[in-house]
Amino acid sequence: MAFGLGLALVVSGTPGREGAGRIVSAQALNACALLMSGDIHPHDEKTTVAAGLAESFPDRGYTTCRYTWGMGVDRFRLDVIVTDASRVFPGLSPEQIRQRLLESVRTGTEDAVVPEIGEAAVFKPESAVFANATALVKGRILQVQLDGVYAGEMKGEVVGLLKTAASRL
Repeated sequence: MAFGLGLALVVSGTPGREGAGRIVSAQALNACALLMSGDIHPHDEKTTVAAGLAESFPDRGYTTCRYTWGMGVDRFRLDVIVTDASRVFPGLSPEQIRQRLLESVRTGTEDAVVPEIGEAAVFKPESAVFANATALVKGRILQVQLDGVYAGEMKGEVVGLLKTAASRL
């Protein structure tokens, strides 16, 4: 629950923190530099993935890159999101953040701890059409989110993209 709340803070920002004069490490980063469109391999070989669309939110301490491909029910959206971990989990040590991330894995589900990526990483298929892989890497929260038909079953692809992005962070 705390992990979900932390991620909600990434999207909405922390109330009262804007303009606090704090420099956030994620603001100078371009999330589109972490994954290239050629790193993404759609199941339909005829489909190409256009370059990602970057957005930066320095006042909220995060940056994103969105890739889209396909049409209709075969449409996919892939988001790469990088946030300073201290913005998502204010006041927590890196070890506490790592522990919270690992504790977010729900027993009896397809959630999984992912070894060998950063200090901690997890995969969470939220539904049949949405999957999220999150890692704590070098003081940042890195997320790869896939939205599209059967995304929840694409653990290998989503985790592979997280690993590629983490290696470039």
